[in-house]
Amino acid sequence: MHKKMGTRYVPDTQIAALPHGTLKYGDDLFLTRKVLLYQIELQPGQVGEDYIRTLHHKAAFIHDGFQHILDTSVEEDSVTIILQAKTGSLFSNYVNRKEMSFPTIIAMIADLGVSLLDAMEERITGFTVGAENLWLDDHGKLSVINYWDKGDPQAQGAIGLCRLMIQLFTGSETITGAFEVMHTHLERTPIPSATYEQKLALIKLIKLVCQGHASLSSLIFGLRSLPSSGQKQDAGPIPKQIHYQNPSKIQNHVVDESEEEEDEDEVNEAAPAADKRSQSLSALSKAGIGAIAILVVVLVTVWALWPSSEVEPVVVAPIPTATPLTPTNSPVPSTTKPLGDSNKQSQEVVIPNLVGLSQADAEAQALAAGLHYNFLIEANDKPKGTVIKQDPTSGTKGLQGDNVTFWVSKGNQ
Repeated sequence: MHKKMGTRYVPDTQIAALPHGTLKYGDDLFLTRKVLLYQIELQPGQVGEDYIRTLHHKAAFIHDGFQHILDTSVEEDSVTIILQAKTGSLFSNYVNRKEMSFPTIIAMIADLGVSLLDAMEERITGFTVGAENLWLDDHGKLSVINYWDKGDPQAQGAIGLCRLMIQLFTGSETITGAFEVMHTHLERTPIPSATYEQKLALIKLIKLVCQGHASLSSLIFGLRSLPSSGQKQDAGPIPKQIHYQNPSKIQNHVVDESEEEEDEDEVNEAAPAADKRSQSLSALSKAGIGAIAILVVVLVTVWALWPSSEVEPVVVAPIPTATPLTPTNSPVPSTTKPLGDSNKQSQEVVIPNLVGLSQADAEAQALAAGLHYNFLIEANDKPKGTVIKQDPTSGTKGLQGDNVTFWVSKGNQ
């Protein structure tokens, strides 16, 4: 598998110089296909064969969220990792453009987070999710390039995803400062494509992650549970809008002198017609005063003589059906059930038993019960993918929209 660069893989144009090496396009002459060549310079005393041996476990990991390792090559002072070539380009090319909308960024980061969870199941961790280590394909999906070398801890896992999100929203190439206060960058950044509720919920979520109170799975669940509606968040205060009945004559709230003169002419022309109408109305009003007075007297007389039995239904009947309180704060029994109680009961659910189910079945059961769910993965003697515990326990009463957390076994590793 080694020492094939000269006969099989031909380097092409350079893509970028990355922290651990140089990324280039290349050609696989044997299979007539494009590949990516990740060339890494060896440190003094470092042996190429030893470096390659550390990749065996990771090379067997095939996932859409990672550039698959196809082959390796060892030279005297360097090693080259041959990677799958996908359409697209480095994600770092898009960081400072601020072209993507809020929903697009959230969906992209959540999808990448699921890929990280899948890698954790295979004990593949420690790699960075910085923009320079990500590839964006033509379908808008991110994949990790180098997932075998250890990187900056502040660019890994949930913290790394939060940094990446803030970079995309702010348009900054890097986010400096302590990760505990990363959310403050987002507070100062206007996001026109996000609602006020969405931005507020995202800030709270990132703050929990940065303070160590939310895991990677919690971050993914939180991103997928962000509000979908609310008041728009603007860069500044909303200016007052002046509404005109004849906007065709108004541009930028300015009226020409000629237009003012036209309006005056229209008023002058309309004046005689208005005088005639007022005289006619005056005559009509004098002639009809007597009839109106008679009509008022008739209406008052009818109202006064109207049977009392017909007036009683005006009293609002549902008032007695409420549950009044006695001086001892005890509810008075009522034969009519208040509307509020029926609504509350219709929302009550019983937490289903998820223990022993597969992860997919547990998710389906939770959704069928109208619950939000969050799952964690841990080592256990139970078969891989089996739910081993849950919180709240089965049989607990809750409301639709409540959260249920369950733990999924990754096997005894």
